[in-house]
Amino acid sequence: MMTRRFPDCVPLLRDGRVLLRAHRADDLPAIVEQCNDVDMLRYTTVPRPYGPDQAAEFLARVKSAWEDRSSEALRCWAVSTVEKPNVLAGTIDYRPDGAGMAVVGFGLHPAWRGRRLMSAALGLVADHAFSTGVEVLQWRAVAGNWASAKTAWRSGFRLEGQIRGLCSIPGSPPVDGWIATLCRGDGRQPCQPWPWSIGSAVG
Repeated sequence: MMTRRFPDCVPLLRDGRVLLRAHRADDLPAIVEQCNDVDMLRYTTVPRPYGPDQAAEFLARVKSAWEDRSSEALRCWAVSTVEKPNVLAGTIDYRPDGAGMAVVGFGLHPAWRGRRLMSAALGLVADHAFSTGVEVLQWRAVAGNWASAKTAWRSGFRLEGQIRGLCSIPGSPPVDGWIATLCRGDGRQPCQPWPWSIGSAVG
């Protein structure tokens, strides 16, 4: 049987509102905008500076990863909506280790934040990951990244702790980070009150 090539090999994941699809060349401007957002620069490892060349390299890596059928290949989707499938709202991925664990990562374009799109996208990706042999999804974030924490908390991730020097940000020394996990069979609703003054941030 012939192996399907990108983008046909990317499974479409959707609910009534969110659509996860393959990235396309016309997503490039929105990717550049998102990766130059102040919160992306503060909390993620995106290259500095980030322009069209960096976005094109990212799209090439995503294509290559999807065409890699190994159990450790990155799985990455463009986040869109059912109503506006051609508009890039963000990106979500998971990176499996081939032994049942995967690290999930996500980010939204600033124009699409505050609508809980990523919570829905994370649920879809979790379902897909667990259906392909992943047993544990791990979420990591720079300590203080409450927006990412809210998404993980709403999706049922259990906070495991804060680790010194967990995260690397380009141009800075390692910074403290949070880790949370979601296991196959866990519920998809908040399972604990998260500590550390999360307060109204997760309300």
